[in-house]
This record gives sequence, structure tokens and C-alpha cells, in this order.
Amino acid sequence: MLRAKFGLTRSNQVTEMLRTSVPPCVVAVFLIIAVTGCEKKRGEAVVIAKEHIDAALPTAETPNAQSAPSPDEQRRPMRDDEIAVDGYVMKPEVRGTSRDPRALKDEQWIVKVRMLEDGRTFQVPADQAKWEKLRENDRVKVRYRTGKYTGTVWAAEIE
Repeated sequence: MLRAKFGLTRSNQVTEMLRTSVPPCVVAVFLIIAVTGCEKKRGEAVVIAKEHIDAALPTAETPNAQSAPSPDEQRRPMRDDEIAVDGYVMKPEVRGTSRDPRALKDEQWIVKVRMLEDGRTFQVPADQAKWEKLRENDRVKVRYRTGKYTGTVWAAEIE
């Protein structure tokens, strides 16, 4: 059918069929995953803490950097002059600065909230204006998504 219409060979026919039928299928699969993988939730929460993290300093990337730990590496105990924040160990004076291991290329304004309905606590990124208005123990409305199978909070925002 395609050969007669467009003068295509068999390999070109397969390529043409894939080109015309794959993109809608790929979009459909992503939509199915998005719809079935997360639940939208909203509710009232109490602000527990606020934190500002400066933008990270620009670094020269190393082309042969190894990020995977070797099997010989041992965990070292945390020193007395270090603190643990969100799974990162750092010195207290580094927290919130551009040398904070959580720092990204842009500044971050983070609000930690506790949901009133279930007591779940998580962090919500906020813009600077909202962050400055909020105080600890303020009540806010939060909209967020949770993974249906893991319960992980994704894409939270303060309304």
C-alpha cells in the first residue's frame, strides 16, 4: 500500500510506519504513567521551619570524576563539629551558604511543613516573596502529589 503510493522499499516502509505511529504511543504511555503513578492531594499544614540556601559556586567539571564508592571504602563516624541535614553531613557554618552540599545553581527558599490531617512532614520549595511572608507556626494550604506505591511526596507547592 505505502509502496504503491510513495514508491517506498520495505525498509523504508517500516521506517515510515514507525515514524508515524511511535510518537502518539510514546505520549500515551507517559500520560498513563503520570495518571496512574501519582495521586494529587491538598490540605492544610503548619510551617515548622524555613531555610534559605544560596546558589552554588560555579565549579569546573572534572571529566573523569568517580561518584560511585569503591568496595573498600568504610563509613566514618560523624565528627563532633559536623551536623547532618537531609542526609548530608556538613559543618554548621556551611549550612545555607553556597558551599552547602544541597546548593544548586539557583538560590532556594525552602519551607518545611507538617500536614494537619496525617502528620506527614516534607519540604516545599517557595518563591522568595512567599518565603519572607511566612513565619513558624503559620497555617498554609499545600498542594502536592504522592506516589501511589511508595508514598513519596512529589511536586509540592504552597497555595
